[in-house]
Amino acid sequence: MATQGILGLFDDASAAADAGDALKASGIAETDYHFLTDIPYPEGAFGEPMERHSLFVWPIVGGILGLVLALIVAGMTPLAVPMTIEPKPILAMPPLAVICYAGAMLGAILFTVIGIAVSVRARLGSPHTDDRIATGLIGVLVNAGAAQAPQVTEILNDAGALDVTTNRA
Repeated sequence: MATQGILGLFDDASAAADAGDALKASGIAETDYHFLTDIPYPEGAFGEPMERHSLFVWPIVGGILGLVLALIVAGMTPLAVPMTIEPKPILAMPPLAVICYAGAMLGAILFTVIGIAVSVRARLGSPHTDDRIATGLIGVLVNAGAAQAPQVTEILNDAGALDVTTNRA
């Protein structure tokens, strides 16, 4: 079944939220419509469900890997070339702790950047966008089948859309 991207543009946040409520009430799955805006509205402002993310896992994994790598490098280096100066130990804990802390922080920071790049990547080549969203309008993008297209267009127009456009995906 061919799907269509139907984009309704709204100048009012409450009208866009009403359109989302009407789409939900008409039986369209919440995963089939998205709100597009350049204005930083809080998550859930349009009645959409809270998105689950696992971004917090990236710094934890990076910190653990950085700690292990720093421990291996900083711990194995003095053991590989032991220079004993009596009565000092070959492996001194205070300097090792500082190096392990720095390695853990470096790993956490690098993995956080990688996690953000993976999790929040832009959808390049999105099937349907409009430049007017960048000027403050709010878009409601609905992925609907050909049979649902007239109903979705009517819902968006009834909610107060300034413009409704259709694009075959």
